[in-house]
Amino acid sequence: MTIPIKLTAKAACRVAGIDRDRFNEHVASGAYPCAPNTVPGRSRLFDPDDMLALRLFQDLLDDGYNAKRAGAIACTVGNAARRNPEERVIAYMDPYLGSPSATTYTRLQELGNIDDLFTNGSDVRSVTLYRVGKLRELNAHYTEEERSIVGEDD
Repeated sequence: MTIPIKLTAKAACRVAGIDRDRFNEHVASGAYPCAPNTVPGRSRLFDPDDMLALRLFQDLLDDGYNAKRAGAIACTVGNAARRNPEERVIAYMDPYLGSPSATTYTRLQELGNIDDLFTNGSDVRSVTLYRVGKLRELNAHYTEEERSIVGEDD
């Protein structure tokens, strides 16, 4: 069994392409609720699943989402990806009423017609597919690149 590589917040932000100060502001404001826990004086440590959500968060910000919405989507999709490590696509379902949820694409296909979809007791308004398999591959590549250039101040 291989131990997953963990990155400090500084390295994780570089890999995800997010400014570390902005990231800390998003965490402090509650816009990014799924940041790894930490204690004062210690760096957050990001495992590959944490990195998936962080990278998606930055991608959504780049796409023009506000931080709160980007954080909600990234954390929901990231949690679903963590629960389904072999899944390559996660479906994010936004209902007309209530809270959004995520499921695997395989499960979504089994459900059939989108007109028959319900999540959290409400009709689904929209479904967005996220290629978490590709995000995992990108993060693995950039994590290896980051590890090859780590310096003394990391």
